[in-house]
Amino acid sequence: MYILRQHLVPFVLGFGVVTFIFEMDVLFDYLDLIINRGVPALAVLQLFGLSLGFVVALSVPCAVLVATLMTFGRLSQDNEITALRASGVHIFRVLLPPAFAAGLLAVGLTLFNNYVYPDANHAFASLLVDIGRMRPTVKLQEGVFITDFPGYNLLVQSVNGLTNEMRGVTIYQLHAGGPPTTILAKKGYLTYTPDGHTAVLELEDGEIHEIPSGETGVNRYHRLQFRKHTINMKGAGGMLERTVRSARGDREKSAASLVEERRQVLEQYGQSLDRYRRQFLAEGASEADLAALAPERESWGTRWRMMWTGLLQRRSALETLAARSQRFEMSVNLWSLERRALQRRAAGLSVEIHKKFALPVACVVFVLIGAPIGMRVKRAGPAVAFVSIGFFLFYYVCLIGGEELANRLILPAWLAMWLANLVLGTLGLDLTARACDIPLPWHRWSRRQDAVAEGTR
Repeated sequence: MYILRQHLVPFVLGFGVVTFIFEMDVLFDYLDLIINRGVPALAVLQLFGLSLGFVVALSVPCAVLVATLMTFGRLSQDNEITALRASGVHIFRVLLPPAFAAGLLAVGLTLFNNYVYPDANHAFASLLVDIGRMRPTVKLQEGVFITDFPGYNLLVQSVNGLTNEMRGVTIYQLHAGGPPTTILAKKGYLTYTPDGHTAVLELEDGEIHEIPSGETGVNRYHRLQFRKHTINMKGAGGMLERTVRSARGDREKSAASLVEERRQVLEQYGQSLDRYRRQFLAEGASEADLAALAPERESWGTRWRMMWTGLLQRRSALETLAARSQRFEMSVNLWSLERRALQRRAAGLSVEIHKKFALPVACVVFVLIGAPIGMRVKRAGPAVAFVSIGFFLFYYVCLIGGEELANRLILPAWLAMWLANLVLGTLGLDLTARACDIPLPWHRWSRRQDAVAEGTR
């Protein structure tokens, strides 16, 4: 218990500092909602709390690393590690309590990532919609085209969030098969109808520029000036409600939901493959031509082996099939686009599934790597800070970079998400074994090589 108590204060300190660093960028946006946009402080506080989900998932492992480095550094500096060794206490017994606590923390963080974090993300998105209804101009960015309203593109020069007043309004009303209608206004106000389904845009002192569509409008141009003009954008609020409140993004789903959706995507992929195989056969392709499609059903390991042995042949077979006729070329191109989209979707779902479990395991990994390094760097504050930052930056870069590589189908999702744990875990296992004087197989091989080298001298 003594070792665990020493971890408590550094853990809380590390967690607070890391969380603050991650949230520092968005704090200014939240302050802007209160000061310039007129959003109630309580709503912004709720928004801030709900946005902490992913930050907590990252901050907890980093806090474990900071706590482990500082605790074992202090124990080493005060010669408590030496006293424990002299008393016959094995260092492995000293590492067991923090490793066990990190395991419990990993289990709790897994439950958090699977149940609390998705619901928090969903509540965050829903609260954004509520704020958008209460203060419609919250979503408007000055000097940026807004395309959230169906059938309209909106550009404003300045926005007063307290009064919902807009200055320098430019609107492009889109028409199917014809040029857009341009509406310019010096001032405007954006509100919603009581049912929340229709956005109401009230414009003042402006002009409407329009080229009539159809044959009668050829070479004609209409310019209309107005004092006041009201535009009702039907379905704007309803669209937001459907896409946010009833549907969930990938980070708003539990692992079970993600697994089920991935199963459906893979099933859709298999159906698509069978459909295109039948189509190619009906169009005159041979079974030899269709062999180029078969490896897509295989596992990642098989696909990687075939990449080195038969990628050029398969690509050549598809290109030969596409070049045989324009009909084949169109079918091959459509199949390639659909295949790529389904593979990317399945990879994205797999990334989110593995991420829910890979991040918690980092707690145990950072104990294995932090304890032996802490014994070496002792309690030097800058050293602990630099070591913590270095390892966590490596982990964060691997996490973000691995997600991008998996989404591009360059790496399998499991390897992309677990790569940092595998690398740092192996390093931590090696350092911990050395600190505990536990020889690992490669240690024996290294000693044998050193002995051979010494004997040759």
